[in-house]
Amino acid sequence: MTQEKGGEHSSTVEVSLKRDLGLLEVLMIGVGPNIGSTIFILVGFGVSIAGPALLLALALNFIVTLFTAFSYAELSSAFPETGGGYLWVKEGLFPPFGFLGGWMSWVGHCIACGVYVLGFGAGMLWIFDRYNIDLGIPSEMVVKIFAVIIALAFSYLNYRGVKGTGKSGVYVSILLVVIVVTYIAFALAAILGMPNPESSYEPFMPFGLVSIASSMGFTFMIFEGYEIVAQTGEEAKNPERTIPRAMFMCLIISTVLFITITFVTIGASGWENVASWGEEALARTSENVVPILGSALIAIGTVIGSIAAVNSVIFSSSRVSFAMGRDGNLPAIFGKLHPKNQTPATAIILSGVIIIGISVFLPIEQVASAADILILLLFILVNISLLSLRKKKPDAPRHFLVPLFPWIPLIAIAAKIGISIAILEVEPIAWYVALAVIYVGLLIHYFIKGKEEIEKIVIPVRAPMTAETRKQYRVLLPIDDPKSLALVDLGCMLAKERDGELLLTTVLEVPNNVPLSNADPKLLDDKKKMLEKLKIHAEIKGVTTRAMVSVSHDVVGAIVDTASEEHTNMIVIGWKGYTRTQKRILGRKMDEILHKTPCDVILLRAEEKFSPENILVLSGATWHVSSATEIASEIARAEGSRITILNTIVDERYRDKARNYSKRLREIVEAHGVPVITKEIRPETIVGGVVGESMDYDLLVIGSSAAKRWEKFDFGPIQDRIAKEAKCPVLVYKRVAGTDMEPKRRR
Repeated sequence: MTQEKGGEHSSTVEVSLKRDLGLLEVLMIGVGPNIGSTIFILVGFGVSIAGPALLLALALNFIVTLFTAFSYAELSSAFPETGGGYLWVKEGLFPPFGFLGGWMSWVGHCIACGVYVLGFGAGMLWIFDRYNIDLGIPSEMVVKIFAVIIALAFSYLNYRGVKGTGKSGVYVSILLVVIVVTYIAFALAAILGMPNPESSYEPFMPFGLVSIASSMGFTFMIFEGYEIVAQTGEEAKNPERTIPRAMFMCLIISTVLFITITFVTIGASGWENVASWGEEALARTSENVVPILGSALIAIGTVIGSIAAVNSVIFSSSRVSFAMGRDGNLPAIFGKLHPKNQTPATAIILSGVIIIGISVFLPIEQVASAADILILLLFILVNISLLSLRKKKPDAPRHFLVPLFPWIPLIAIAAKIGISIAILEVEPIAWYVALAVIYVGLLIHYFIKGKEEIEKIVIPVRAPMTAETRKQYRVLLPIDDPKSLALVDLGCMLAKERDGELLLTTVLEVPNNVPLSNADPKLLDDKKKMLEKLKIHAEIKGVTTRAMVSVSHDVVGAIVDTASEEHTNMIVIGWKGYTRTQKRILGRKMDEILHKTPCDVILLRAEEKFSPENILVLSGATWHVSSATEIASEIARAEGSRITILNTIVDERYRDKARNYSKRLREIVEAHGVPVITKEIRPETIVGGVVGESMDYDLLVIGSSAAKRWEKFDFGPIQDRIAKEAKCPVLVYKRVAGTDMEPKRRR
């Protein structure tokens, strides 16, 4: 995915959209809403509808949802762009169904998020009750207040474009699983200690067969996760495989956890008690079976699960309304990015307004039912779209095919229509809410929608690299400053010395809630113009040069992935010589690049121009130092410079070894025909001695330490300090085992 052809600015600069989500990250985005607060608060309501037969309802829901998951898997493998159900319905069906697919997806997920924020409020209330904290206001008010607080907090964070880390999402999910497993273990132990545990499940179907269909509809929102997974199609690595796998894993994990939790909750407390407790069913059961923590275990799980779910759903829902604004299906303001934060501000703000409104004015069971109806209707449209797209686009590359087509999607459509109707028995008001949402949506579609689509970044598919191209020596130069001429000059010299190619790259970072193809075209154009100027500067020096702008959610990931995808031999990185982040060595992004890069790295701390006359090389024993000396010799030969090999002797016992090391380095320099001398100093500390000597030179060259210190240091404890404290420009070389320094080197 590279060179851009369209746009106002014609350019030879390539553009690449960098996919940065692996299977685990995509799975966690879907699992968050599925096992968020719903797993802790919907069991009691479900049992009140169907009794112990809720277990059967969940199993049947799994089968029905699996049929739609097949449709999602095929469509996501054939059309992996961001948009999910909205995109496929728009492509497969005629107006206004495309609009309705997006509208129901957006509003349905916002309403579902109302359940999660109310779950957060309930969790906070349980914590206060557990530890006898009285806020002096009614319990219902406490729940609503905390629901509004979390909705406002995450809407603001998404509005500002604040990034979390992939690891934090994984950690939250692991913690949730630990809480759920702990609860299950204690509840199961309580069941095994009962003299007659089967009585908790009798009668199994107290409210008849219709109640099973009703409870299926009420609990259906727990399976919405794979619609959110579909929203990541543009960012997922290898989406044709990753998205379908994540969908099925998400569905299986959710079903197993829900059935297990329902089973042990009914068994430990009896179904009649569980039904009467409503959203407090798990909290009260935990109070009875879990020692010490009691209900606090479920309260903490509900709070943590709500946080994970709210973040995922605001991410997903705002993306849908943003995409609709870009497509002209909602007013154009929905598709505009905030000029400073570069986030879909209007989409996020209105998503937050819907979430807050629905959570304040409706009780939790009605909120859940309204979300269920809209999600069910969306899934019906997706299944119909699958049937349509098989005929409209038969040649689309489908990496997954629905089995027993067309029977599977037809059965899914019929089942979801039946479940939707069954919700009337439980919450008829929810149907009125859903119909009102659809009516308002149609008014918007026909009277105030956008007039035209907003242009996206179009990236043609790039042909795979040939075996011959992969063998070519390649120097990668990440650039974020148009004044980085010193860096470009060094990159040119290294590439020319090896008859190689120089690849200039810069990263246009966009917030997580903005699809990569919707990055700001003006910012992209500015990046391209910057690289064009530097590319011309390099080509004047006679170096084969390419330039690439990577559009990504993650600067470090984009650079590391580019190095791997382009079969790079060396990365040359510029550094300003300071970091604004405490507890960082050279800066967060710089530290991560140095630890994750798959090839050799040169770090250059230099001014705008790079023409050293006197070069100081710090002697040492490692292969990094030998390679650094090679680089110094090449610079000296190109610039007509002189080299001094510096021996720092702080312990006379190692004097002879130090002299042998410097002798070997001197031979490397002499082999390049460069004037060289050796200098010995005996400072109190190596750092102080080298920093003092650096005042008399134009460039200090050092090699990385060979010691493996995990991630405590970038180059080594001494090298890191010297790099920061030296009084002249510094070049640090770090060689990665297995990389090739020798191809086609000129002499």
